[in-house]
This record gives sequence, C-alpha cells and structure tokens, in this order.
Amino acid sequence: MSPVPNYFDVLSINDENGNVDVIQSLLGNDCLGAYFKNGAAQLYFDGGKRDNIEVSLQNINADFQFQWKWKKQKKEDWHLAWQDNFTPVVIDKKLAVIPHWQNEISADTVIKIKPGMAFGTGHHETTWLMLNQVLKQIKPRMSVLDLGAGSGILSIASIKLGAEKVDAIEFDPDCESNFYENLQLNQIEENMHYYQYDVLNWKNFNYDIIFANINRNVIERLIPNFRETKAKVILSGLLESDYEAIKHICQSQNFQVKEKIIKGEWICLVL
Repeated sequence: MSPVPNYFDVLSINDENGNVDVIQSLLGNDCLGAYFKNGAAQLYFDGGKRDNIEVSLQNINADFQFQWKWKKQKKEDWHLAWQDNFTPVVIDKKLAVIPHWQNEISADTVIKIKPGMAFGTGHHETTWLMLNQVLKQIKPRMSVLDLGAGSGILSIASIKLGAEKVDAIEFDPDCESNFYENLQLNQIEENMHYYQYDVLNWKNFNYDIIFANINRNVIERLIPNFRETKAKVILSGLLESDYEAIKHICQSQNFQVKEKIIKGEWICLVL
C-alpha cells in the first residue's frame, strides 16, 4: 500500500460571476474542507488527487469560465491557514461562532470552534442556514438528531440553546477528533452522543428535530427513511437548482416542504 502523502492539494478558485459554490458542488465529494471569501474559495484535497480533479475542472470550465490555481500545503500547517483567514460568524447578534484563539464577542450564545478538516465553521452558506434554523427551532428539553455532524457545530449550538439530548452521526472517521475537541472547547460533557456511523443505515428517528446538512445524493436517499418520523426535518447542503427534484421526492413520501430559505446559491428546506 502506498503511503498517504503528508500534504494537501489546495485549489484556489476565482469566479467573477459568483458561481464558486456551484463549482465546488460539481467537483463531488473528494473535497475535505473549504474556505470561502469574497467570491473566491480554497478547496482542500488529499495529496495526489490533483490530476483527477484537474480533468473535472476542465470540463466544468467549459460552462462557467473561471480561473484556478493549485498549491501544496503541509498537513501540519492546516491550522495556520485557518488562523490567517478565520473571521467570526454572527447571526442576528444572538449566535456567534468564533475560533478557539478568540476570547470575546458580543452575542447571546457563543460557540468556539477549532478549525479542522471537518466541515462546519459557519462560513459556508449551508452551515449558516442551518445555524439560523437551530436558533429558530430549538426549545428547552428537545431531542435532536444531527446527521452528517462534521465539526459538531449544529450539535453544540443545539445543546447551548437548551436541547436535552443530541445524537450526532458522522461517517467520516477524520471528523471524530475535531468533534470532541470542539465539545471540550465549549465545556459540553453531558447530553451529547457521537456515533461514527453511515447516516443511510441509521434507523432511529424518534426525535423532536432532525438536521441533515449533507449533499443532494445522500439527502435523496435519506428522505424515504423519514416516512415514519414525527420530527421536524430540516435539510441543507442543497443548491437552489436541486429544489424541484428534492420537492418531488418529498411529495412522493407524503412530505410537504413547509419553508424554503435561500442564501446565495444554496437552500435550506423545512419539512
């Protein structure tokens, strides 16, 4: 077996037409982490995958006409890149996400995050949309299922806003250490359970609220699993162009989309 390269291939994308999010989604699931700012993005891939990604970029560029470049970054320098770029995320002065090296910010509820390879720092539109729903939906003593928990940001926000029980499900083994680091940073020791498990094989949906911030391919296969639940289901990781297809699947399973919230190219659906 070949040794795993000790570096990331980092892809920087600039697109004057504002299609960076769409381009990222078209590159598939190989992206390990992403940083977005001012219409540009840095996407992180395991070292050695550049040639395959380059073929996809050439095909996508035929439709979108954007610029990109590559660089290598040592894995141990990952946190330094985030420290240079991470800015706090604040939602209506009620909820703030800050890096672990920052001490204070004006908000009712503050979440500290140690940036890692797990998605979920609040900067991406889908995480922002879901955090906004956590603010709106979570009430004291609720039970929550977080499918595709990543860094744990939605689970942590739910506990801080009063949830009595949170089950966090994440298949990617690389997320676990970052998840527990973030629990420790936020002094969460109770009412949280983490499962390294395939969300498509999870069988228990007896909760008050279910969050699933994943991607269209997984969500399409998840929706039928929600047929028997009485929970409020909140979905993201979806582009606005995905809406009609997802709505059709929901209707085929006797779900109605009660609310669609849009931010940029991305949407959040409340069932």
